[in-house]
Formats: sequence, structure tokens, C-alpha cells
Amino acid sequence: MGKLNIFCVYFDRRPVWQSDCVVPIQAGKVRTGVDLGMLADDTGDNISGENARYGEMTAWYWVWKNYLPAHPELEYVGFSHYRRFLDFTAACSGRTRRTTYRRFRRVFERHYREAELLARIGDADIVMRGTEESGFPTVRAQYVAAHPGNAADFDRFVSLVRERDPAQSAAIDATLASGRLAMELQFVMRREIFGDFMEWAFSLCREFERRWQWGGADEGDQARAPAFLVERLFLVWLAIRRAERPLRVMELPLVKLTGRPWWYKLLKPVLPFLSKEANDRIYAKFK
Repeated sequence: MGKLNIFCVYFDRRPVWQSDCVVPIQAGKVRTGVDLGMLADDTGDNISGENARYGEMTAWYWVWKNYLPAHPELEYVGFSHYRRFLDFTAACSGRTRRTTYRRFRRVFERHYREAELLARIGDADIVMRGTEESGFPTVRAQYVAAHPGNAADFDRFVSLVRERDPAQSAAIDATLASGRLAMELQFVMRREIFGDFMEWAFSLCREFERRWQWGGADEGDQARAPAFLVERLFLVWLAIRRAERPLRVMELPLVKLTGRPWWYKLLKPVLPFLSKEANDRIYAKFK
């Protein structure tokens, strides 16, 4: 076993990305009852059944609680998504670029190997997608705009962060006031730092659930309050840790993949005239 694993998260049948360091993993398997024939989050100590709330975090949790104890040799732990990858090739000119599955396949097969990625990582403690201006004056403003009427979750979660790290109020306040985010979070971390992030995130989520109920729906996109909040507050966790000790952080662009063929643009004007069921099927296939 090598020193680096990047776990690529799946929910249903999609193109599979796998190499000597990229490992596909199925999230929410308990809820779907579908077996994708890969590593899954439904064994051992798991929260697979809570996938409607936690999204990709159920895979994070499984790796933290089950995979890492069984693989003490692993030095770096990372996560990608079947449609999103950190760009280790230095080919991007901006924070994000879009390409097709087919084009990325050539890049992936040539470059996404353990030796090359470890060389690119060097002595970094954390590799993450580049931060961006959210377009809002504060992180709270962005969250409330994306999840209208659900400001209480954000305020309560931040109150728990302040309770946990009262000595770091300056770092917390500065990060929340910046309006900068690292959305669609992808990362690689040294295993001990990943463990710290998991402990921070899940202890806050469980304390929230002990005191309150999550707002929003129970199913669908708006159900994932804990996942959305951890994503928005990742930079807060990072600011707290950097205030405590030096961390070498590398920011990389994000590659976003699409399976849409060239003729999809010709089809797009017709979509409003199709049934919702037809639209949903087309979107799911080519998103």
C-alpha cells in the first residue's frame, strides 16, 4: 500500500476513476440499496444511513473511522468527486476549468499516479481547491442567500465554533467577514490533519443535533445542512489551526467534468418544452 489515497466519491453509476492512488468509494449505500461494486461507506463504524443530511461526509466518516485504522502506512488522505478533481497537472489558467470526461481520461491516465502526485504535493500539509470571492460581503450572507429562511442553522453552528475555540475569535471573525469560500470542497491532507478536521466537523455536528434540529427539508438538496455548513466553515477551521501553528497549504485549481456531447447545446433550447420527467432524465445523464 502506498502513502497517498484520494477517495473518489460516487452515489450512482458514473464513469469510474481509479489508479494506484485514486480509490472509488460509494457514499450513502444503505439508503440506495445499490451496489456499485466498489469500496462503500456501509460497513463497520458508519453513518451511511444519514447520507441525506451529510452527503459526501458519510464517505469521509467511513474512511476516518475504518480505513485509516486499518492502513497505518497511509500518510496523505484526500477526497475528490466523480465530476470534480483537483488539477495536479498545473494546466489550468484560473481557479476552475471545465472539460469532458473523455478529455480528462487522457490526463488522468497519464498523470494521476501516486509518484507524480506526491512529487507535486511536496512538503505541503494541506492541498485544497483555490479560494474564491463569494460575491457576498460575508460568509453568512452567502449561506442565507443559498438557503433562504435557514439562517438559524448558520448562527447556531457558528456559536458552537466560538464555544469550542474562544481564544481564536479574531481568526473566526476575520474569516467569516471576508466572504471568501472554498466551495465544492476537494482536498488532500496529512492523515493527522485530516483526523483533526474530522473530529472538529463531526463533534460540532453532533453537538448541534444534541441541542437543536436541522432546518430545511428532510430529503433533497436542501436537506444537507451539516454538509453545507462544514463546507462554508472549512476556511474557519483552517484559520483556527493556522493561528495555532504553521501549516503549509497549497491551493490548486478545480477541474469540473461534464458528460455533455457537442450536440447538447442544440438540444438545450428544446428542454423547456419537454416534460419534467424527460428533463430530469436528460439532466441526470449529461450533468
